[in-house]
Amino acid sequence: MTVLTANQLSFQLSSGDWLFKDLSFTLSSPVSALIGRNGSGKSVLLSLLTEELSPAAGTIDCTAKIACFKQMPQQSQASDMTIAGLLGIEQKLNALRQIEAGSAAPEYFSLLQDDWLVEQGANQLLNDLGIRLALNDPCSRLSGGQLTLLRLYRLFQSDAGLLLLDEPSNHLDAKARQWLLEQIRAFRGHILLVSHDRSLLRHVDTIFSLNSLGLCRFEGGYDAYAEHSAQQQAALERRIDHHKKEQKRILRQQQQARERTQQRVSQGVAQRKTGGQAKILLDAKKESATQNMAAQKTQHSRQLAENSEALKSAKQQYEVIKPQAIYLQDASSNKQPLMLRLNQLVLHRVNNRPLSLAVFQQQQVRISGGNGSGKSTLLKAIHGESVSFDGDIEFRCQTVYLDQHFSLLPGASTLLDCLVDNCIGLSAELARTLLAGIGFRRETVHRNVACLSGGEKMKLAMLLVSHMADSPLLLLDEPDNHLDIESKMVLATALKAYRGAFLLVSHDEDFIAQAGITHTLSMAGE
Repeated sequence: MTVLTANQLSFQLSSGDWLFKDLSFTLSSPVSALIGRNGSGKSVLLSLLTEELSPAAGTIDCTAKIACFKQMPQQSQASDMTIAGLLGIEQKLNALRQIEAGSAAPEYFSLLQDDWLVEQGANQLLNDLGIRLALNDPCSRLSGGQLTLLRLYRLFQSDAGLLLLDEPSNHLDAKARQWLLEQIRAFRGHILLVSHDRSLLRHVDTIFSLNSLGLCRFEGGYDAYAEHSAQQQAALERRIDHHKKEQKRILRQQQQARERTQQRVSQGVAQRKTGGQAKILLDAKKESATQNMAAQKTQHSRQLAENSEALKSAKQQYEVIKPQAIYLQDASSNKQPLMLRLNQLVLHRVNNRPLSLAVFQQQQVRISGGNGSGKSTLLKAIHGESVSFDGDIEFRCQTVYLDQHFSLLPGASTLLDCLVDNCIGLSAELARTLLAGIGFRRETVHRNVACLSGGEKMKLAMLLVSHMADSPLLLLDEPDNHLDIESKMVLATALKAYRGAFLLVSHDEDFIAQAGITHTLSMAGE
């Protein structure tokens, strides 16, 4: 059943550039996915579907109630709202407390709606999700993954018939991602999933790919799509190569025909001068040569036009992708001095097992653990932020911390100024080279940081953290979040080649496998 129809959608940026034009599609599969590179317009398209933005042209017809999950800004995550408030049961719990205290006021019974087990059910939910907090605790005590879980839970319990989920698995550990997948499978309405998470994309029914050429639809999961896409691109490359060679062959034949004709003309002139043949015979030969030359020219022109049209058609179907590269500044020495030592470290709010670790210059360490286990808190403690703990942290170098919210990026700055102003000794020329590697060329280096997509901000932040200091210890808190699949692979390759040291938090096992991890520190003592 078709639940949504979009017809000829177009969206124009404030700069006057078109983000996309004439997109038409229908949502009919139970679970569809929208994929595309960072900055391709996925989040804008979702905002059009929810009517937060208006298209420059086109129409949207939806027959179901829509509910949308989007990434929250950092200030919203630090809200003083309680967990009960987030779950939408705070008024019911207050009413239950009044009734238990002896009140017989009708308004309390009306608020409770005979939901006498609301507190028991909510506590069981927290336990099932691995959240060891009370319902009256503020949401600021939740980890990013725990907050995401509760927001998603409430969405799946809503009466919406179409869920729009924008990168819902960001911050979720392996157990939580499995829970999310089960909720998606069990949902009785329709879902449009915007994600770069291959573990989710492998289980969708339909994939929509948004790129500079438009919107393409594929029936099946990600692995089949990736194979089909690669084969299609390879076939187009072969077609383009064939038509380019054919073009050269036709032009070469044209040149050879002109040379032969010129040779015959020269021979005819010589024969006229010597008088070796009758004038009437020479005139006939000249006329025949002229006709042949005209026929060949016409044939070659037709072949060239047909081939040019075929080449143009193939190029129109082929997306030219500019190669990306993230250049991380290597350590200044090949030695392996001690950079950090943890000795029996216990984080107060987390109450983790005692952690001991020595990090040397060329070690790449993964910090593993479930949502709420204290991974981000540990990075903050190492960075010197106000975190209570027992034990010792011994610093031997400067640390640079990239959190999940890009806090180190100056939102009011341009991309070029962001690098030049914060990286000592970095010239504008080198900064432009680094920015070109992540897709920002020419005048785009003057874009405002605040206007970047999440993936674009993460790539900029990775450049910044690796060039801010000489041989820093990089503290990377889920740097693969928001990145498209191709960019994740580029970042993983850069981290694997990096000759410095880093501590990395990530829940994407595909990304971890490619990032060159040398050691693992488990928050759970596994």
